[in-house]
Amino acid sequence: MWKFRFSILLVLVLSLIYCNPGEIDYNQEVKIEPTSDENYGDVAQLLKDTFRIDIKKISVDMVYFPESFYVNCETEIVFTMFKDDTKPIIHLQPVLADQRLVDSILLNGESLDAYNRSDVDFIEIDGPNQKVLEFQRILNTGIEHRLKISYRKNLTNNYYMFATEVSDLYGNGNETIFPTINRPGELALHKLRFRVSGDMKFRLIGSGLVQKIENDDYQEWTLDTEREMASYTVMFVLLPEDDTLYEEKAIDGVDVRIMAFKNDASIDTAFSTLASWLPELRTNLGPFPMKRGLSIMLMGSGGGMEYYGGTISSLWALEHEIFHMYYACSTVPATYRDSWLDEAVNEWYENSALPNFNSINDDYSSNIVSGRSPIGIGFDGRAYNEGAQILEHIAVNMGSRQAMIDFLKYVHENYSFKPFTTIEFVQYLKDYSGLDYEDNFKKWLFSGETVNKTSSTQNYNIKKHQVNFIPPQSIIDKYENLNKGVVK
Repeated sequence: MWKFRFSILLVLVLSLIYCNPGEIDYNQEVKIEPTSDENYGDVAQLLKDTFRIDIKKISVDMVYFPESFYVNCETEIVFTMFKDDTKPIIHLQPVLADQRLVDSILLNGESLDAYNRSDVDFIEIDGPNQKVLEFQRILNTGIEHRLKISYRKNLTNNYYMFATEVSDLYGNGNETIFPTINRPGELALHKLRFRVSGDMKFRLIGSGLVQKIENDDYQEWTLDTEREMASYTVMFVLLPEDDTLYEEKAIDGVDVRIMAFKNDASIDTAFSTLASWLPELRTNLGPFPMKRGLSIMLMGSGGGMEYYGGTISSLWALEHEIFHMYYACSTVPATYRDSWLDEAVNEWYENSALPNFNSINDDYSSNIVSGRSPIGIGFDGRAYNEGAQILEHIAVNMGSRQAMIDFLKYVHENYSFKPFTTIEFVQYLKDYSGLDYEDNFKKWLFSGETVNKTSSTQNYNIKKHQVNFIPPQSIIDKYENLNKGVVK
């Protein structure tokens, strides 16, 4: 928890300003509707019927006006249709929130009107957080289509920051910034261009290849993921240069870049942690998955969130988030409900090295997977504890912790960037070891309890996903009169 001596009012205001979108209560009991796979039939077909398009490339050109607290965005997505005679949809929260923010929409060169429901409709596909733009045109399959949208994204007016704010636990993705399909199995090439207006100097770190561009009119950078990847794993952080520290270092052949607020978390401590952690992961799981290395926005407290080749994390959660480079960001779940496996693997790796870590009981049953719709968002918090114990059951049957690690390395080497479901993971296990866990998994994950009962241990693990993106008190004091137009 943050240890700054805020006034009560300031704490309340900042907690609303800087927390991830969605007004999440991390201590709430999560109620899950009783469902089963039989309700959904062919899951692959359901995904195609629901999301309808396969995005090939996402290009975003952004001009950030820090002192006016908004970003002008010009975006283009290139996609194909999954199904004949189906209207394309896209997630894009700024447009959903306010059509007045839209400057223009072009679909295959045709101008569409955001106010005209015969051009663009707003529909809900799976719960309140899955509202989408539905374009009222029937597009052909087998060919590429282009959608261009220009719009404004408004930012909070309490600090000069423009950054991703993703929570896979609750299904918040980068649709708050650019058009995408918010599901883990939707892989696309991303190319982003950032320009910053004004005299204040900024720093940028992010996923993939980030390059500073010489430009007399703007501060400019480009970000290229260089491969298709899930949109919710794209990270970038733009912060004032005067408020931050930045260091680069190669560790075990991995280029590591760390940015932190001044008078906050120790960059040296982070490098020291990675000096042993990165070699261990390479030995056990294989070479670091991202060729451009690792970008870290280091926070003074709270938890963290993993991204492709990057993380926004505290020192406490840093090892956990770096492990996710292997399971979550490169070994990719097909749907959010399959994301339980990422946390289960991560927690198992940590806990199985401790004495007296127990495997799941044979008679355990839950709906950790089936309690979530394949087209829903977020995953079940029981993934951390019970999920890790399920993997320990497999490890015991395989004969050792190392045997399980070897299997996880096999899965990573053979199925990275090939999204797979929970049941497909079971098949990989059978192919590798001969162990048949299909009946066990159906009992452990696809039946049983319909309520996710929180526990102190589970809440402790969930806090690893609470990113406290709050500057230290010294920087807050510097900008305390920001709304009055005064900066100390």
